[in-house]
Amino acid sequence: MLRSQKTEAWQEVARRIAHEIKNPLTPIQLSAQRLSRFLEKRDSWQQGSADPELTKLVQECSRLIEREVSTLASLVNEFSQFVRFPAAKLAPASANRIVQEAVEVFSGRLDGTSLKTNLTESLPMVRADAGLLRSVVVNLIDNAAEALENSSFREIAVSTRALADAEAVEISVADTGRGISPEDKDKLFLPHFSTKDRGTGLGLAIAARIIAEHGGSIHVEDNFPVGSRFVIELPVADLTSATVADHNGSSAAL
Repeated sequence: MLRSQKTEAWQEVARRIAHEIKNPLTPIQLSAQRLSRFLEKRDSWQQGSADPELTKLVQECSRLIEREVSTLASLVNEFSQFVRFPAAKLAPASANRIVQEAVEVFSGRLDGTSLKTNLTESLPMVRADAGLLRSVVVNLIDNAAEALENSSFREIAVSTRALADAEAVEISVADTGRGISPEDKDKLFLPHFSTKDRGTGLGLAIAARIIAEHGGSIHVEDNFPVGSRFVIELPVADLTSATVADHNGSSAAL
């Protein structure tokens, strides 16, 4: 109940911030782009007679403005997503297939990091929105990769297994990073709490919301011998009352 109330409060904050930031972004971005294009044309007209140091300075500043505007736009999109998140469309789905598709996103992107999978065969189907669940796994892998930036041994392991009672399937993402302190574990899934220097604190809050809509749970624990392990538990699908629907489901970026 407390987490739900905090989430609702932060949704209103996110809505207001997104509205206030979004309005000035477009004219700022267009102005920077216009300035860059003008300088390029002027240089071609004057053929080097312009002050090269001034031109270089303005071009560098324009590129910086465009880059930071893009960062702010991504932040606004994340706020907006947190406020207006699509409802999960649950259907029987393969947890292994969802994990495989999430892992494929990182093909060729994780230099110096080993990304391994340990997928249990013949898993029961889960009730899931495949697109939303895939976005959660992608987010967890991305977070794990960031946690490994200063580690000498970089490994991410994504696993699936059926729980002993056969009523749920577990998906876990483990890393060999710096780990998470006990006090941070309790706050990790709350909106706007982040252990990153420039994190928005919304990625894991959105992930927790998605998993809750699936009727599942998500938590973090220590990985052995080092690092963190994020664990998702999802209820098994009832195939007696439903047929296997389209796998694609909804989509979202965290």
